Amino acid sequence: MDREYLATGFADVDRTQNKEDYFSCLALLDSLPYYRGYKTRSYDLLDLGPGMAVLDAGCGLGDDAVRMARRVSPGGRVIGLDASGAMIEKARANPLCGALPVEFLKGDVKALPFADESFARCRIDRTLQHLSNPQKAIDELVRVLKPCGRLLAYDNDWDSFSITPGDPDVTATIIRLWRGSFPNAAAGRLLPEMFIAAGLKDVKTYSGMSVVTDFHKANQIYNLDETVDKAVAAGLITPSRGRAWLADLAAGAAQGFLIASLTASTVIGEKDKE
Repeated sequence: MDREYLATGFADVDRTQNKEDYFSCLALLDSLPYYRGYKTRSYDLLDLGPGMAVLDAGCGLGDDAVRMARRVSPGGRVIGLDASGAMIEKARANPLCGALPVEFLKGDVKALPFADESFARCRIDRTLQHLSNPQKAIDELVRVLKPCGRLLAYDNDWDSFSITPGDPDVTATIIRLWRGSFPNAAAGRLLPEMFIAAGLKDVKTYSGMSVVTDFHKANQIYNLDETVDKAVAAGLITPSRGRAWLADLAAGAAQGFLIASLTASTVIGEKDKE
């Protein structure tokens, strides 16, 4: 079975043929030090504490929801919500769930199934890049946030994506094709604007950069093989140039100078008292 194209498939995982590709990608990212670092910082920025009700929107495999559940015990609760029933099923299978105040629900972040002012904290991580109308999701998260509650979002800015070595013309073609596959490729740099438009105050932005130097990991995360195939099928590059480009990346990784980098933003804001 062919590998899934992650840039487009994450928008509706339940309609895809090979869901394991999405599970594997999320598990890989969660294992990388950079990702674990920004996730831990997000919990700290939210200032989680016992008794809080927290929503993790676009929760994926539920690892963040489980970690946050530890911080809101005793007396608190975390709800992980995802549009994918397959993701929710995997999250519920986490053996830690039974011992922690965490629940997983299938739902749409653009139409949240919760009453106004239900949560002290809301979090959304790398979900807005897959939405064609991300402002609607932000507005919904603000709606269910309690007065003085905090919303935190993390997302990528695909205009910042770079990868080297390799033929620069082929690189530009591959990046352009990959970037153009996301419904909202500029999500990371638009977060502050969306927060302010939703009426949040004290909006703060923290930048970060992920760097992948392993060819096989970069290939899994960024679908390099599949993007080359798409570029060849569209007549943008020849098969030989595509194969040579991939070979250059693999050789560069073996010699220690492959760099695949991507800038992202963590943005946090607070809902007004009234």
